[in-house]
Amino acid sequence: MGSLTVGTFNVWRSGEPWRYALDRGIVRGAIPGSAAVTMRPERGVWSRRLPLIADALRKAEFDIVGLQEVLDEDGGEPAGDALASRLGMSHAGEPDSQLAVLTPHRIRSWTTVSLSSTEAREEAKRGYGAARILHAVVATPGGDTNVVVAHWSPRSAAARIGAARALVDYLAGLPLERLVVVGDLNTVDRGTPELAILSQGARPLVDAWAAIHPDRPGPTMPSHDSVVRLDYVFLSRDLAPVEARLFGGAPDCDGFYPSDHLGVRATAELT
Repeated sequence: MGSLTVGTFNVWRSGEPWRYALDRGIVRGAIPGSAAVTMRPERGVWSRRLPLIADALRKAEFDIVGLQEVLDEDGGEPAGDALASRLGMSHAGEPDSQLAVLTPHRIRSWTTVSLSSTEAREEAKRGYGAARILHAVVATPGGDTNVVVAHWSPRSAAARIGAARALVDYLAGLPLERLVVVGDLNTVDRGTPELAILSQGARPLVDAWAAIHPDRPGPTMPSHDSVVRLDYVFLSRDLAPVEARLFGGAPDCDGFYPSDHLGVRATAELT
């Protein structure tokens, strides 16, 4: 019946390695010891990272990819818009949302949904995670695909659990077939309660990476020396995962990575 390739990528729109080196004394989005750690390009670091992200997404040949952290805190062009223009893709996402969907196919509809979790909303106000999810319906080959993009707090397990429960409640009202949930879920252990909520709920979802690589953790953060997996692709049971890999791990000549995260790409057979 064909296949579907989906993915997730936290593009770190406002991220600049030199700020991390200066303010926190750590390396993010750059090769340690390289020029990229301290370099301040005249047009900003985004001018260097944007083509790297676009190239990584182009080579991945996605049907659908969900993006997180797409806004620039200083008011620059959102990453979703910029990447859609460069790649000639359709784009979904509100101008003030940190979430986006890119696809070479037609987007039939999309909406953002506020989470019912008080903990998740409070964390989002502090700048950690998103208080909303993005849901798009994409006219993929062989039928429509529902894709939901999320970004959970890195600081609060209670916020992540609340976000997971709110997400599952929302999914219960969607069509049963062909559902994809992607995002930076900021949880580092496959056994955490928030992931169990997704995999054991009324509409159980399959962790694509774990299904293909049960003995490999697949760390996605930080990009230069990944030690934790924060980024996930979950599939409904009618999508059988056949491949899962990381992408976005190729730095440029000065040591800039596309992001401080690696992305996750999964291919599933349509059953």
